[in-house]
Amino acid sequence: MKIRFLGILTLLVSSSVFLPAAESSAGAVPRLGADSAGAPVVLPGARQYDFVSRINGRPYRLMIWAPADAGPNKAYPVVYLLDGNEYFAAAATDSWHYSNAIIVGIGYITESVSEWRERRNFELTPAVDPAGSKLTSGGGDAFVRVLLEEMKPFVESRYRVEAGRRGLFGVSLGGLTVLNVLFHHPEAFDAFIAGSPAIWRNDRDVLKGEPAFSERVRAGELKLRVLITSAGNEQYRGSDPALLAAAAKDRMIDNASELAARLRPLRPQDVPVVYTIFPDESHGSGSYAALRRGLAFVITPPKK
Repeated sequence: MKIRFLGILTLLVSSSVFLPAAESSAGAVPRLGADSAGAPVVLPGARQYDFVSRINGRPYRLMIWAPADAGPNKAYPVVYLLDGNEYFAAAATDSWHYSNAIIVGIGYITESVSEWRERRNFELTPAVDPAGSKLTSGGGDAFVRVLLEEMKPFVESRYRVEAGRRGLFGVSLGGLTVLNVLFHHPEAFDAFIAGSPAIWRNDRDVLKGEPAFSERVRAGELKLRVLITSAGNEQYRGSDPALLAAAAKDRMIDNASELAARLRPLRPQDVPVVYTIFPDESHGSGSYAALRRGLAFVITPPKK
């Protein structure tokens, strides 16, 4: 499988610290002043790969952090992160601290938040939003092909993955995409983490894939694990009629909890499903709670 890489950009592999000049192994360190020149912050051991997909012709950035001894001879869990521009640094730093997993951030070649949001809105929605257009939504199926046919083989040609420890993580639209992959490509990963999934999009269109998936689970065809999370404050429960009407449309918590309740009893010995709600967290802050919980969900061996 070949990917047309534009180039390989290295996120420098040494960290920078403030040291007295006499203690610095790099020689004299200038004093900090108004004219001091800054430098990019460094994430030790991380690398990024920019490429253009042969499937949809769109550019992507893969960000990878791996333990120093990871490679063909030593296996590690691997966690693929949707919205890698936002979550990669936090996840990689966590794994760097424990040296316990390979982290793969899936993102875009940009430092613009607005451009990143525009890309994710298109590529993390499986179907075209009737209220939008083909230019702003509906790129999800092609993106999933890029993930499964280009990104995943590239990563796993370079690193040995521990059996049963291949996870996919996403939040909000990323959580929606995780469910899309779960329902249509359940063999692709061993663990699926859908944080605050935007199930409401396109009149809950993603759930069309649930019945066929459920039948495969009942038939004993699948062995995988699912974690679905919600933030306690992302669905309004007060008395304001306008806010209640908006909450009734999105049903962020209800959609997630009801899906987990349907999936949990199907075949728990083969497909255990965990639902977690983070009290007092918002849709934004809950994403990082989901990230930390999701990393542990993939990395920690399941109880026998």
